[in-house]
Amino acid sequence: MQQFDRKKARRREVYTGLIIILATFSYVTSLLLDFNFVSPYTTLQEDLAYVSDHIRNQEISSWAWLITAVITFIAVPFYVIIFSRRLRALHYFNGLCMLGASAGFVVMGMVGLEMHQTMLQNFTGGVGQVDEQLHFALLEQFSEEQFYNRIGSTFLGLFAIGLSLTKFRLGRFPLISTLLLILSGPTLIFFNWYNPDHVGKTIAMAGILIGLLVFCVRLINKGIST
Repeated sequence: MQQFDRKKARRREVYTGLIIILATFSYVTSLLLDFNFVSPYTTLQEDLAYVSDHIRNQEISSWAWLITAVITFIAVPFYVIIFSRRLRALHYFNGLCMLGASAGFVVMGMVGLEMHQTMLQNFTGGVGQVDEQLHFALLEQFSEEQFYNRIGSTFLGLFAIGLSLTKFRLGRFPLISTLLLILSGPTLIFFNWYNPDHVGKTIAMAGILIGLLVFCVRLINKGIST
């Protein structure tokens, strides 16, 4: 019976590792496809001209973040179940952080799709026919989209911090993951609100994703039992 329970637990660990790896690669894809048309080095008219030429890219970016949010949501029960017998409360905190990240990116994707519809409805005649009111409406939608991006990323940073603390409860938690997550989590949160365009945010996000991959490889190959 004990052997059967262990095999069942190992299957759960493998499934959890695979779904989190899928979520990690989904984040990588969303970051690569992320659409940003506001630049401090261009005029508003140049920004809108760029948007009108890349409407399809903006839609793809929005769908990519929505898919990432859904995969993150699916990963929550898998994560909570495998830690339910090994942690008292930390896994619930981490699960809530995953839900927060999922919610943030869902709203971000929905706002992005609303902005896409606005573009389709108003850019058919070219940028020259777009009035000032629409300029500000698009900027407001883009600002809202980026706000929810920061919300989702902040919860991701909190999840990284919480997951790194698992090392103190489970001796077989990979050390390299602990270091990457505990350093990258606070760094991501800081740059998220201080300077979202800073390269430090990109480095922190990369550190979190690498830390998650190392954790998942360990989870799939050897599990987390002490």
